[in-house]
Amino acid sequence: MMTILKTVELTKKFGELEAVKDVSFEVDKGESVGIIGPNGAGKTTLFNVITGFLKPTSGKVIYDNKDVTGMKPHKLARLGMIRTFQILKVFKNLSVYDNIHVISDNVDEILKELGLWEKRDYLAGDLPPGEMRMLNIGMALATNPKLLLLDEPFSGLTFKESTELSRVLDRVKEMGVTMVIIEHRLKELFTQVDRVIVLNAGRIISTGTPEEVVQDVRVIEAYLGVEK
Repeated sequence: MMTILKTVELTKKFGELEAVKDVSFEVDKGESVGIIGPNGAGKTTLFNVITGFLKPTSGKVIYDNKDVTGMKPHKLARLGMIRTFQILKVFKNLSVYDNIHVISDNVDEILKELGLWEKRDYLAGDLPPGEMRMLNIGMALATNPKLLLLDEPFSGLTFKESTELSRVLDRVKEMGVTMVIIEHRLKELFTQVDRVIVLNAGRIISTGTPEEVVQDVRVIEAYLGVEK
């Protein structure tokens, strides 16, 4: 397999606080990887550094065999690295259709794939949270990403909305898009990913399949604060 994303001893400090410390991992093309950890583990900071919203204190980000450390988000987007946010970012005063159309002419296919075709004329701001999240992911897909980084895509969704989102993400995987997903809802995440990276206090403490990491004593201690 070819590596599409690699971090090398990535570190981010805020004053004396090391939010991310010596994080090194690789993601292969076509792979789906989850990043989990307790609150304050450094997950979103890691995403922000990888995607250019923050500059690392030290270390490197290698994307598609290029050193992109500190590169601006819009330049990374042109190279095919697309990131979605926990806080939904859509054009709320535009229609569902136009939210996709400002990015791509391939609107019909994307909206039908997302199950939003019947609501194409709705204002995006009038959608319920689950459908707004679908639209947010659709906007990301409209850019034809090579690597899609999703920040808590299942957050706040109902069971029905989560099931529909899982179907869409399954389809994204079938399209060959590489995904890295931060998520607190482990049940939903574990159905989507091949491998999981666990952060705690800014460091990687475990990596493996979902089945392997949930049995790891270090992971249990990090989440529950107790020894197995």
